[in-house]
Amino acid sequence: MSHFRAQENMYLAAPINRFFEPGIKVDEGTAEITVPVKEELFHAAGAVHGSTYFKVLDDAAFFAANSLERDFCKE
Repeated sequence: MSHFRAQENMYLAAPINRFFEPGIKVDEGTAEITVPVKEELFHAAGAVHGSTYFKVLDDAAFFAANSLERDFCKE
């Protein structure tokens, strides 16, 4: 399994992602995460809550950086 696929599998295995149902694509120095927009993610004003945006940005930044780190990867 490639380093990038191992990163994707690690991300998707996180229990929190059962709720968010994300997709992820990791490549050299990049990570793209998609999350389906669903009502459970909305705040009281009817739009996606900022915590969802933060989670996606935080996760994408981590996996983009981690795509370049191969010393501690479980493949």
